Amino acid sequence: MKKMNDTLTGLRGWLAISVVIFHIYGSSILEGYLKEYPRDHWSYLINYAGPISVNLFFIISGYLITRTLLQHGTVGRFALNRILRIYPVFLLIHLIVFAAGPWIGYKWMEDISVLNYITHFLSNLLLLPGVFPLPIAQIVAWSLSYEMAFYLLAGLVFVIYRRVSMPVLVKAILLGALLLVSGVLIYYHPNMLFFIVGIASYFTESFLRRAYPYRRAFCLNGIIWFGLLYISYSYNVQRAYILIPLLISYLFFQSILLQRGFMSRLLQLRPMQYLGKISYSLYMWHTMVMFPLKKIMPKLGAVLPYPGLVFIVYALLSLVLSIAVSHISYHIIELRLTNYLKRRFTKSSLDSPATRSTSLISIRHGDT
Repeated sequence: MKKMNDTLTGLRGWLAISVVIFHIYGSSILEGYLKEYPRDHWSYLINYAGPISVNLFFIISGYLITRTLLQHGTVGRFALNRILRIYPVFLLIHLIVFAAGPWIGYKWMEDISVLNYITHFLSNLLLLPGVFPLPIAQIVAWSLSYEMAFYLLAGLVFVIYRRVSMPVLVKAILLGALLLVSGVLIYYHPNMLFFIVGIASYFTESFLRRAYPYRRAFCLNGIIWFGLLYISYSYNVQRAYILIPLLISYLFFQSILLQRGFMSRLLQLRPMQYLGKISYSLYMWHTMVMFPLKKIMPKLGAVLPYPGLVFIVYALLSLVLSIAVSHISYHIIELRLTNYLKRRFTKSSLDSPATRSTSLISIRHGDT
């Protein structure tokens, strides 16, 4: 289990740094540090790094959330852990954006009315933009909206399914309603299908592990599937073509879960493990780091001897400073603050005997 968790940690690191590179490249084109290359140019592959990485993040969530719900404590504990995982870093950035945004004319906040300010403050606080067509303050937070929708649906399905005392007809109606809601979400946001790939990966993992024992022929499986994944995205991941990336993503993720070959060994290296640990902070903070750099670069570009150096300096500063800020965020917010809050909430409510015996959302389960 530890080796598999290390592999998934490394995969998160790989995906997070891919998203950073994707945004560095895209913003460099928008700011004029790089020219936009034609579709058949090799560098155009970077444009797929962002969508592929975020969709693979969804698969990881689908897998881990399913495992967590089936193997561990109560839905109450699950909900608390998810909130404390998402909100401490998000909330700090949220407050910074809404405090500074109107003063610096950030995006749609220039000359914003008080009513719109309050409305968008609350809608972004609740992570509604992304699932709903609302103005978004943190450009990367749209994926958190998908994540929270999945957490909510998964938690409700688990509670209803495990509720022994609930009449079968009521249970069927409620599960049917949740299935309908899921269908609507998938219709408008097809990328949410990647959560289902993660769920399928969990339930088929043990069978594949037995059916396909390790062989040397599997050494390059992860690399091959990842390359094919890039090719599949060239056909545009929409409803008509999404089944191909879904299938290849499943096969790629299974090769990671089974720890076979070069890709898994790469993900277990220390740099990948480090990036995986800070991956959430890195994902959330890097655009905040890049924003002031884009304001500074025109002045710096005026004194640099070669125009190409502007992109190099911008890319290096974005990468190094993003990792540095994320390192601090991980240790102070994700570890110290989150662990402190977990201890406080656990001691005051979830671990108290009275709460364990009376909570409506507590589910008994076997030892795991």
